[in-house]
Amino acid sequence: MENLRQEKGQGAGHAPSGEPVIKGAAQLASTINQSELAAAMHFLGQTLGAASHYDPSRPDHGRASVVAALVGVNQLIAALFPNKPALPVPLIDLACALKDLDRGIVGPLLQPTEISHRPPKALLDDLFTALPAAAMTLLMTAGTKREDAGREIARHLERMGYRHASGDRISGSQIAKWRERMMTERAAENLAAARYQLALEQVKGQDPAAAANFILANIPALYPPQIPKKPTS
Repeated sequence: MENLRQEKGQGAGHAPSGEPVIKGAAQLASTINQSELAAAMHFLGQTLGAASHYDPSRPDHGRASVVAALVGVNQLIAALFPNKPALPVPLIDLACALKDLDRGIVGPLLQPTEISHRPPKALLDDLFTALPAAAMTLLMTAGTKREDAGREIARHLERMGYRHASGDRISGSQIAKWRERMMTERAAENLAAARYQLALEQVKGQDPAAAANFILANIPALYPPQIPKKPTS
C-alpha cells in the first residue's frame, strides 16, 4: 500500500497555473516500445479471434480458447508495463493451471473449496437464470399475467436453443421459480440476484415490454445456449 501511495504521489502534480499535471502517464509512455505495443495489440487480436471459437462442449471444455485469450492479454500487459514484469504473473499462473488440467493435473489454484453441505450450481448457470427472471418481471410490469409471462419467456428461450441438460424444455413455472429466488435472495450475498437487479436497473425508464425483449435478445451474447448446462433450480 505504501508503494502504491508513493506511485500515486509521483504520478500527479500541479502546474503554476493550478492545473493538474499528470507525470506518471508521460513517464509510462516514455517506457513503452511502440513497435512492441503494436505487435502485442496485433497478437491480442489474433488470440481473441481464436478464443472466439470457445465451446464448452469440446473435450477440453473450451480451455484452449481461454488459454489463448490469456496469452494475448499477458503479452499486451507486458508491452504496456515493461518495467513491471510481475503484473501478468497471476494470469500466467491461471493459464498454466488450465493447461495442467489437460495433463491430468489439478493445481492448487483450481482446487475446489471443501464444503459440508450440498454444492451449489455453477456460477455461470446461476447468473444465466437472472436474465430470464428479469425479463419475466418486466413483462408482468407491462401487464402480462404471471403464468403467461413465464410461458412467454420459456418459449423465447426455446427458440434461442436453451434447454435443460436432459433435453427437456425450460417451463414457464421454472422461470417463475428463478424469478422468485431472485426477488428473495440478497444481492450482497448472491451474484445472480445482483445480476437480476442490475438488469432491471439498466432498462429503468424504458417501456417494460421492449426492455424485456432487449434483455432476452442479449442473453446469447453473454451465455451462449450451450453454456447453461443445468439451470434447473
